Amino acid sequence: MNRREFVVTSAVSAAVAGLSNTAYSAGSGDPDVIVIGAGLSGLETALTLEENGLKVLVLEGRNRVGGRVFTLFDVPGHPEVGGNTIANAYGRCIAAAARNKVEIVNLAPRLFANRAGQELFIGGERIPLKDWVNHPRNPFAGEQRKLAPWAWADDLFKKHMPFRDLENWHDAAHAQYDISVHEFLTAHGATDAMIKLGFDTNIAYGTTSHDVSLLQQAFADHWQTVNRGAISAFSRTGASNQMPAATPPAGAPPVAAPPTAAPPGLLVGAFKSGNQNLPIAMAKRLKGDLLLNCRVSAIEVDASSAKVTCSSGRVYRAKAVVCSMPFSTLRHVAIDPLPEPVQHKAIQTLGYIPITQFHLVAKKPFWLSDGMSPSMWTDGPLGLVLAQKFGKTDDEVTSLTVWARGLNALYVDRLGMEDAKRLIIAEFERLRPASKGLLTVAGAHSWAADPFAAGDWAIFQPGQVRELRAAIAKPHQRLFFCGEHTSVGSRGMEGAFESAERVSLEVLGAV
Repeated sequence: MNRREFVVTSAVSAAVAGLSNTAYSAGSGDPDVIVIGAGLSGLETALTLEENGLKVLVLEGRNRVGGRVFTLFDVPGHPEVGGNTIANAYGRCIAAAARNKVEIVNLAPRLFANRAGQELFIGGERIPLKDWVNHPRNPFAGEQRKLAPWAWADDLFKKHMPFRDLENWHDAAHAQYDISVHEFLTAHGATDAMIKLGFDTNIAYGTTSHDVSLLQQAFADHWQTVNRGAISAFSRTGASNQMPAATPPAGAPPVAAPPTAAPPGLLVGAFKSGNQNLPIAMAKRLKGDLLLNCRVSAIEVDASSAKVTCSSGRVYRAKAVVCSMPFSTLRHVAIDPLPEPVQHKAIQTLGYIPITQFHLVAKKPFWLSDGMSPSMWTDGPLGLVLAQKFGKTDDEVTSLTVWARGLNALYVDRLGMEDAKRLIIAEFERLRPASKGLLTVAGAHSWAADPFAAGDWAIFQPGQVRELRAAIAKPHQRLFFCGEHTSVGSRGMEGAFESAERVSLEVLGAV
């Protein structure tokens, strides 16, 4: 089950070093197409265009490939910073792995064998889940008091989503639902205290319930439904949504443990030895040049040609440009002429969720000393803590990932990374005294502070689906767009491949 079976640091370094980092050869003539960005969508687009006879140049601002698929190869277990798992409906990802000879390892059996849940900490207090229903910190009402904080919003969306045609979440017929999640939740009796704990804390989409469109939520929930097997057992926070049974009275027989076997056919997949190995393998298949450390500063297009200028001053010309940059960074690139007003507004305003991760390594398993699960769900700086089990045995914890999301991510980012690391260790030791002196931060990354991302996945804010979505991926003369933010039927890594499929057809029809 171990997808991390060999140390790949040197292999990855060699692979990246082998990628071209020189100017495009003038002697070979200008490329037909310039692709900006060497993430999954950009690389898949470049490979598809090359397979159809076009000469392609790929420009990447980072010193690595993969974009938001980013593996920490130097941390035990090689945890993911972005692009965590794939599921049964990730058909394009599965096919790409086969094409690029990257093995997929199914983590479902290991996950189900380790469904020990997570500890709940509210206001710095550990609250056993069996006590949550009657706890004074529980803000929910009626039957909802039985729900764990991470399950509350999921339950309301499941019961009250006002439409079911979720594949067409962006259809004009649903425009009336392009409202904030906050407005939707309050309409169903939720108080601000309920929303703050049940949605805003460890938020999955947006920064708060006020800046997420209900249509965005519908799209995300539809994608989870499509991958129902993977998410029926785990909530979007990584925990089981099922509350534990009450502790039996003294002398009573113990309650039988729930089955731990994964459902047949369930895929919770990852690419062997780290998900970034997929884009690395894709990059090695390119025929044309891939230029790293080439940050794009300007794009000029007309009806028949395109020009791209990098911050180094180098200029590249082609018949067309495909831009996979997230709009959070594209808005800082000069585009001449400007796209039409609606598309320009989308580039300037599309939201992105702030996420900051800290990857901790323990000198010894302190959770065996305090008798708690190593995973936690908190309303403090630690946010969500997930135990990563990528060792030689099913129960070996190789690292702990601290997920700070939304407002929590913005808070820790303002501290600066070194002070933030110290805060994370101090907060961990405060909540779990048994961990004192045993934790080190082996890796950390802020997606909001990343100059090539400025946030993680794209978020449609209230009103933006109705106003902007249709214009987001519209070709602008010889400038074409791809990336997860332009997908309409899938999300994450699968959305990146979906967008590459669409934009490749658009370019081939135009060039």
